[in-house]
Amino acid sequence: MTLTADGRSLPRRRELPGASSAPFRTVLSAVLLMSAALACSAPTENSETPADAAQPTAAELTAVPDVLTQEEEAVLETVLDLFRAMRTSDGELAAAVFHPEARMGRRTEEGGIAFGTADGFIEAIGRPKEQVWDEPIWDVVVNVDGQLAQAWTPYAFYLDGEYSHCGVDAFQLYLTDGRWQITQLVDTRREECEMPAEDRLLR
Repeated sequence: MTLTADGRSLPRRRELPGASSAPFRTVLSAVLLMSAALACSAPTENSETPADAAQPTAAELTAVPDVLTQEEEAVLETVLDLFRAMRTSDGELAAAVFHPEARMGRRTEEGGIAFGTADGFIEAIGRPKEQVWDEPIWDVVVNVDGQLAQAWTPYAFYLDGEYSHCGVDAFQLYLTDGRWQITQLVDTRREECEMPAEDRLLR
């Protein structure tokens, strides 16, 4: 109690509970900081949420690199040489791209696979013919490890300009005496495929 000069008492000043205490100031500061953080993180009308953000497509995730290494280019050149031999009926070129012990796999009527040598295929390529065998490929995936390589590519086959069938060619190659040669070739065949634009085809 406070007394005036004439002895009267003055009312005691009231304070907010805990307003001058350290715990109250600490709690108040925490509340203000939390409010500011929520305001900054709240999505605006034009902002994207993670669910709305653009996600990479399957094609982008599996896109083939545009730039190949020197060895990968050499492997691809061997594969393309085979198709050039087919298109021009060049038996010598066909024989050069295959290893002497190369084998080819084909699907049987029962759904299995049968293997044979590449000799018959090479002979068929080199045999003079009026019809042109044209087999463009695209989106080739090449992997190389030392002297071993593989190439996986979709293809479409045209007989004298007429579409025949399509599928995937799977090559295995081996580096022998400084030259990549095909040691095994297996393919799939179906009637319809999703064809790319003409400028993406390799021949």
